[in-house]
Amino acid sequence: MSLVIDNLHFSYGSTEVLKGVSSYFENSTFYAIVGPNGCGKSTLLKCLYGYLSPGEGTIKINNHNIMKMSHRKRAMNISYVAQSNEISFDFAVKDIVAMGRNPYISRFASLSDTDISHIHDALEKTSMTELKDKSINELSGGEKQRAFIARALAQDTEIILLDEPVSMLDINHQIEIMDTVKSLSLNHHRTIIAVLHDLNLASLYADCVILMNKGSIHSIGSSSKVLTKENINSVYKTEVDIYDTVEGMPRFIVPKARI
Repeated sequence: MSLVIDNLHFSYGSTEVLKGVSSYFENSTFYAIVGPNGCGKSTLLKCLYGYLSPGEGTIKINNHNIMKMSHRKRAMNISYVAQSNEISFDFAVKDIVAMGRNPYISRFASLSDTDISHIHDALEKTSMTELKDKSINELSGGEKQRAFIARALAQDTEIILLDEPVSMLDINHQIEIMDTVKSLSLNHHRTIIAVLHDLNLASLYADCVILMNKGSIHSIGSSSKVLTKENINSVYKTEVDIYDTVEGMPRFIVPKARI
């Protein structure tokens, strides 16, 4: 699998949000996209998914332009987990996960043995098997996110996009979700591209960090290369202390309250 973006531009009206973004994403790699609010992180993710159409530039999977693919074909290549997933109906978890098989099922057709196998496998990989018969609305925030990640996994795509998947969760559920996602990349050969706000989580889990600023990629590479005091001060306009490292991965703390 190859995912390449080249000279990507996108505007909301007269406001240019992405300004010539180019990058290459390797298979079985965990990418974290970080940067201040309004820098274009979520917009880039929505362009990668095909939800937004860039004004200029291309996005190609295996040399195929995703904007020329049908919605179904794109859904066989890329899955997407939003920051917030509101479900009005009391679907069971297993039914939510089964929705990931929609691109492979003809209208009015039943689930095949292959579909059922993918659903069971996704529930197992996300530790959701015991909760499969519960209503999605009865779950905790962390359990809900695992259910939607399971849906993306059942979709059987090589690329999984996650938009701030842990921003509204407590620290226990954050680690639980990040461990699950890291396992998908490390053990199940998925390419993970996640928008993250927490620089410590990005440093700890990502193989490659993409630091964005004002609609462009400021720097890209390992966390130790990208998440430096100089880069963070330049992009976030905030000074931080690098107070510890874990296997060469920096961790950060704001020195003191500015009051």
